[in-house]
Amino acid sequence: MINFRKIVSLTLLFSFIFVLFTGCILFISPEGRIAYWVNWEIFKLSKTQYSELHKVGVLLFIICSVLHIYFNFNVILSYFRNGIKKASIFNPNIIVSLIITIIFILGGLYKFPLLGDFLNISSNMKEYWSEKYDSPPFGHAERSGIKSLCEKMDIDFEKAKILLTKKGITIIDDDETLLELAQRAGTIPAEIYKIIELAKIEGSKEVLTGLGKMTLEEVCIKYNIDLNKALETLTSENFIVNHDSKLKEISSQKGLKPIDIYNIIN
Repeated sequence: MINFRKIVSLTLLFSFIFVLFTGCILFISPEGRIAYWVNWEIFKLSKTQYSELHKVGVLLFIICSVLHIYFNFNVILSYFRNGIKKASIFNPNIIVSLIITIIFILGGLYKFPLLGDFLNISSNMKEYWSEKYDSPPFGHAERSGIKSLCEKMDIDFEKAKILLTKKGITIIDDDETLLELAQRAGTIPAEIYKIIELAKIEGSKEVLTGLGKMTLEEVCIKYNIDLNKALETLTSENFIVNHDSKLKEISSQKGLKPIDIYNIIN
């Protein structure tokens, strides 16, 4: 015989396990720009698919949670009562529960010990993926039409087509996106870009990418900029900065972009 309360409880359990699993995958996944650029997958599923599954799982979990509270409302209400069976917000159990909840909320905002370390795991994993894979030349480059991407990156489109043809890849439409071209060729956008990048126009200005994730010291070393002078310049502009500060963090202090910081120090 079907028991609706048991079905709700079991579905709540299964949805929790499912959301926990997809949440862990997303927690350690690379940033979207990297994931889409290299078609990052785990167990044959992409980050987009995990994100969609996670949202559906959360929806199911919320629905079951509401039903679970409904079926157990009297029991839960009893937790708010004191010894004389009167509802009271000064119930020790309520106070302790609120304190624990507040600690976790504030800990997430202000990076309390342990909680801050926990959040850093995700940041460290994203840095790991960024170092392992090449970054796209700009955000969502895989969605750009192949011809417009070449124009934006100073790549000779006709030469790029020849290079792709030699690799057995034919451009059907100039507006075909890098992602569509890669899928049709059975590869990833990053590999297509590596091929056409060889057709870059000589003497064209270098397009700076990945500045946000780099520290000030790394930028100075890569682009031959005096680190001490850069620190002095940024300090005079009222930035709080040291050699380990990332350009993304520096730029966010005044609502700027990493490229703006580069232009200031260069």
